[in-house]
Amino acid sequence: MSEDVSYSGEPASPRPPRESLAKAIGTDEAILMTLIALSAIGIGVTNFEPVKSFWYWACMAPVFGLVSLYTGWSKARRRGEGVSRIIRVQVLHWAGLFAAIALIYLLYEPAGRINNNQLAILCLLALALATFLAGVHLDWRFMLVGIVLGACVAGAAFVEQFIWMIIIPIAVVIFLAVFWWKRKV
Repeated sequence: MSEDVSYSGEPASPRPPRESLAKAIGTDEAILMTLIALSAIGIGVTNFEPVKSFWYWACMAPVFGLVSLYTGWSKARRRGEGVSRIIRVQVLHWAGLFAAIALIYLLYEPAGRINNNQLAILCLLALALATFLAGVHLDWRFMLVGIVLGACVAGAAFVEQFIWMIIIPIAVVIFLAVFWWKRKV
């Protein structure tokens, strides 16, 4: 049996086994990616059940808050700081998000000032801002999640505004392709 040799004539060093994606992503990052996924689900829920979606978004405030609280608690304990301040600040921060969501739904339901699509985008925008600010004061990864959520808001607004400019050419191309294919058959 021959050994692996490098081009220099020396035995090649064994390659370390590649880590799977699941192992390469830490627990904190997996939790933050889950928060992004939950936010995306919120957009769909709001578009299909706008009135009932209040409870979904209202639950997102404590979910994000608990993750933020856990992160803050962990950092405070490592630094030897008291956790009472972290708890107070995080509770107030995420209660503010809950209040913002409640106000957004007041603009939707009784006032009728915003529609379903605006409702979802405004809720996601409030969540993006709260998450970004949690990152400013707590952990840079929350800032990153807030930026991603904000980009989703911008993307949703852009796509919504220009959807017909995208859908109509695609529909025409599909129609012509089907027409051409049927003609050949």
